[in-house]
Amino acid sequence: MEIHLIENLDNFAKLNNDLWECGWWKLKEEKARQLIGGKIYFHKSRVEPSFYGGTIVGYRVENDGQNQGRIVFEFEYNAACRNIRTDKYGWSMEMKIITEPKQA
Repeated sequence: MEIHLIENLDNFAKLNNDLWECGWWKLKEEKARQLIGGKIYFHKSRVEPSFYGGTIVGYRVENDGQNQGRIVFEFEYNAACRNIRTDKYGWSMEMKIITEPKQA
Protein backbone atom coordinates (compact mmCIF):
# COMPACT_ATOMS: atom_id res chain seq x y z
CA MET A 1 0.00 0.00 0.00
CA GLU A 2 1.00 3.58 -0.45
CA ILE A 3 -0.39 6.95 0.54
CA HIS A 4 -0.07 10.30 -1.19
CA LEU A 5 -0.70 13.37 0.99
CA ILE A 6 -0.99 17.09 0.33
CA GLU A 7 1.39 18.73 2.83
CA ASN A 8 1.59 22.52 2.77
CA LEU A 9 1.99 23.23 6.48
CA ASP A 10 5.49 21.77 6.99
CA ASN A 11 4.33 19.51 9.84
CA PHE A 12 7.54 17.47 9.78
CA ALA A 13 9.66 16.61 12.79
CA LYS A 14 13.04 14.87 12.59
CA LEU A 15 13.29 12.04 15.10
CA ASN A 16 16.82 10.88 14.24
CA ASN A 17 19.02 10.42 11.16
CA ASP A 18 16.56 9.54 8.37
CA LEU A 19 13.58 8.94 10.69
CA TRP A 20 10.82 11.56 10.52
CA GLU A 21 7.22 12.04 11.51
CA CYS A 22 4.47 14.02 9.87
CA GLY A 23 0.91 14.67 10.95
CA TRP A 24 -1.92 15.28 11.62
CA TRP A 25 -4.02 13.23 9.23
CA LYS A 26 -7.71 12.43 9.50
CA LEU A 27 -7.57 8.71 8.92
CA LYS A 28 -8.89 5.63 10.71
CA GLU A 29 -6.31 3.90 12.87
CA GLU A 30 -7.00 0.57 11.14
CA LYS A 31 -6.00 2.10 7.78
CA ALA A 32 -2.86 3.66 9.32
CA ARG A 33 -1.89 0.22 10.65
CA GLN A 34 -2.33 -1.32 7.18
CA LEU A 35 0.00 1.31 5.69
CA ILE A 36 3.00 0.29 7.84
CA GLY A 37 5.72 -0.96 5.50
CA GLY A 38 4.24 0.96 2.57
CA LYS A 39 5.41 4.15 0.93
CA ILE A 40 4.36 7.68 1.87
CA TYR A 41 4.59 10.55 -0.60
CA PHE A 42 4.16 14.25 0.17
CA HIS A 43 2.94 16.67 -2.49
CA LYS A 44 2.24 20.42 -2.57
CA SER A 45 -0.78 19.80 -4.81
CA ARG A 46 -2.51 16.91 -6.54
CA VAL A 47 -0.84 17.66 -9.88
CA GLU A 48 2.73 18.21 -8.64
CA PRO A 49 5.22 15.37 -8.11
CA SER A 50 6.13 14.43 -4.56
CA PHE A 51 8.76 16.57 -2.85
CA TYR A 52 9.46 14.15 0.00
CA GLY A 53 8.60 10.67 1.24
CA GLY A 54 9.78 7.33 2.49
CA THR A 55 8.71 4.06 4.04
CA ILE A 56 6.15 4.10 6.85
CA VAL A 57 7.58 2.42 9.93
CA GLY A 58 4.85 3.32 12.39
CA TYR A 59 2.25 5.82 13.48
CA ARG A 60 0.73 7.28 16.59
CA VAL A 61 -2.62 8.81 17.42
CA GLU A 62 -2.45 12.37 18.77
CA ASN A 63 -3.80 12.32 22.32
CA ASP A 64 -4.53 15.99 23.04
CA GLY A 65 -5.21 19.41 21.65
CA GLN A 66 -6.83 20.48 18.44
CA ASN A 67 -5.46 17.46 16.56
CA GLN A 68 -6.66 14.88 19.07
CA GLY A 69 -7.50 11.58 17.36
CA ARG A 70 -5.52 12.36 14.21
CA ILE A 71 -2.75 10.16 12.85
CA VAL A 72 0.95 11.09 12.87
CA PHE A 73 3.01 8.88 10.54
CA GLU A 74 6.58 7.89 11.36
CA PHE A 75 8.63 7.21 8.24
CA GLU A 76 12.15 6.56 7.08
CA TYR A 77 13.17 9.03 4.38
CA ASN A 78 13.92 7.55 0.97
CA ALA A 79 15.19 9.73 -1.90
CA ALA A 80 13.44 7.39 -4.38
CA CYS A 81 10.11 8.74 -3.05
CA ARG A 82 10.80 12.20 -4.48
CA ASN A 83 9.46 13.34 -7.85
CA ILE A 84 6.76 10.64 -7.91
CA ARG A 85 3.55 11.51 -9.71
CA THR A 86 0.10 10.04 -9.29
CA ASP A 87 -2.89 10.67 -11.50
CA LYS A 88 -5.68 13.02 -10.47
CA TYR A 89 -8.16 10.22 -9.78
CA GLY A 90 -8.79 8.65 -6.40
CA TRP A 91 -8.02 11.67 -4.18
CA SER A 92 -10.25 12.22 -1.17
CA MET A 93 -9.71 15.49 0.62
CA GLU A 94 -5.92 15.80 0.92
CA MET A 95 -4.99 12.14 0.51
CA LYS A 96 -4.97 9.26 -1.92
CA ILE A 97 -4.44 5.67 -0.81
CA ILE A 98 -3.37 3.09 -3.39
CA THR A 99 -3.86 -0.46 -2.20
CA GLU A 100 -2.03 -2.10 -5.11
CA PRO A 101 0.68 -0.04 -6.83
CA LYS A 102 0.76 -0.25 -10.62
CA GLN A 103 2.96 -2.95 -12.07
CA ALA A 104 5.83 -1.75 -14.27
